[in-house]
Amino acid sequence: MDEQQIQIITTAQTLFKKYGIKSVSVDDICRELGMSKKTFYVFFPGKEELLAAVLEKMNQDVITGADKYMSGKSALECVRVLMNMHDKVSDVHKEPPMIYDLKKYYPKLYKEHIRNVHKGTKDILMRHLQQGIQEGVYRQDLDVEMCAVMFSIIQQSFMRNEDEIRSVSPKRLMRFTMESFVRSIVSEEGARLIRQEIENNKKQ
Repeated sequence: MDEQQIQIITTAQTLFKKYGIKSVSVDDICRELGMSKKTFYVFFPGKEELLAAVLEKMNQDVITGADKYMSGKSALECVRVLMNMHDKVSDVHKEPPMIYDLKKYYPKLYKEHIRNVHKGTKDILMRHLQQGIQEGVYRQDLDVEMCAVMFSIIQQSFMRNEDEIRSVSPKRLMRFTMESFVRSIVSEEGARLIRQEIENNKKQ
């Protein structure tokens, strides 16, 4: 990919996340980069094509980041992250301006984005589960694919922003969800280690 094309995508991603998609024009992006619109259109026919490239980059960044994080770590170390995800949750009820605009003004791209997000999550989780089975942390009889699908469904429920979700504390919801999910898939040895992890967390 051309260096200028990467700069356009990266700059657009920053502006979209900060201000939303609708309020950011091609002129704004070009001004931020000190680039002419003529140069911009060499790489992208329009704003929608640029948005598609931004979403693709965002999805790839998540996959790359997850792979980098999991590399060299045991399944149990990764489980600890799942168990403590609630500490990193600020508010699952708030919808970022970029996602709001994506859903409202670009519904086809939004649906494709959600499909890609869940496919990426499923692929990452399946690799993690297979590793955990080999290490004895997860049950040997675990249906890896169905487990990954179930996690994807849970993820979708958070993203739907329904009344039931908005009515409870985000951290409490995330804590309960992650603990329930992990308890359902661990082996006896994994359960012992997780119980120890939960007790340690309660003491903190």
